[in-house]
Amino acid sequence: MKKNKLTFPFIYISLILFLIVSIIIAVNVGSVNISGTELCKIIINNISNKEFFPKTWSNSVENIVWQLRLPRALLAAIVGAGLSLSGVLMQALTKNVLADPYILGISSGASTGAVLTILLGSTLSLPILSVHLGAFIGALLSSIIVFVISSSQGKFSSSGLVLTGVAVASIFSAITNFVMFKAKDVRKLYSVMFWMTGSLAGSKWNDLLLAFLVLVVSSIIALIIHKTLDAILLGEDAAITLGVNIKLLKKIIIATSTLLTGIMVSLSGIIGFVGLVIPHISRTIAGSVHKKLIPLTILLGSLFLIWSDILARIIGSPEELPIGVVTAFIGAPFFLLLLKKSKYSFGG
Repeated sequence: MKKNKLTFPFIYISLILFLIVSIIIAVNVGSVNISGTELCKIIINNISNKEFFPKTWSNSVENIVWQLRLPRALLAAIVGAGLSLSGVLMQALTKNVLADPYILGISSGASTGAVLTILLGSTLSLPILSVHLGAFIGALLSSIIVFVISSSQGKFSSSGLVLTGVAVASIFSAITNFVMFKAKDVRKLYSVMFWMTGSLAGSKWNDLLLAFLVLVVSSIIALIIHKTLDAILLGEDAAITLGVNIKLLKKIIIATSTLLTGIMVSLSGIIGFVGLVIPHISRTIAGSVHKKLIPLTILLGSLFLIWSDILARIIGSPEELPIGVVTAFIGAPFFLLLLKKSKYSFGG
């Protein structure tokens, strides 16, 4: 018992330190070489809003670090954490390791909502915030369809989840493709096509604020209900006996996970398998105790997407490889391995 109390704080602190180092490395990756010392000086000066260090670099270098690379690295961390947390919540609800925003078609629903508002936004004079709202509505609609169709007497079958997810993803992809086919703005169309494969390019500080707030609120909700998440793994009957309001819990989980997916997809496009791979790895380390599992998943998810983005930029250099391609190369074989093992369910 004492060992666990010592081990997990040590793991969290180690991962946080590694996360900070990873962000610095991510900011240092690019066609313009910037020394680590210079990079740290630029960040410290901008964070403090004071010139602690004499400016020995050009304005263009400062803009590259502060306006382009740092927001991108931070957004990668936030999106990775958000998609991973969404996966944990969905897996707790369904007691199924295959429950992931991408596989269940929820990311596709969010993407459709975002694409509709992006391509129709200029025509209908929609505000920028409507892209995030459109993504959330799309994610919510797709999640309701998946969970309603795949559930039988409140239980979810593995094959039902996957097949329903594939069907829902296909429907929303068809809608997205139709809208893109009818789009008249070629410039917007090309940017949407690249964004749909997963891209963190063009990240802005304003985007970070919204994503960070959603992640913080969702994390707090998840940690507040961590005991009920543990209880539901024992089975619904056992959870009810323990005083858990199952209907309310399901609504909270679906609302939180779809909000996370919708906002993250609206900012980064479709990045698959993060919510599948990371919760599974975290569960092998922390078990199914959500008090430990949730923070671990958030940290590992951040690290996973930061390093996926670093790989995407290195492999695709001098061009940029969509980050969704990297996560698919890692996640798809992992998904097939889980299918082969036929170990989908956990809990009671």
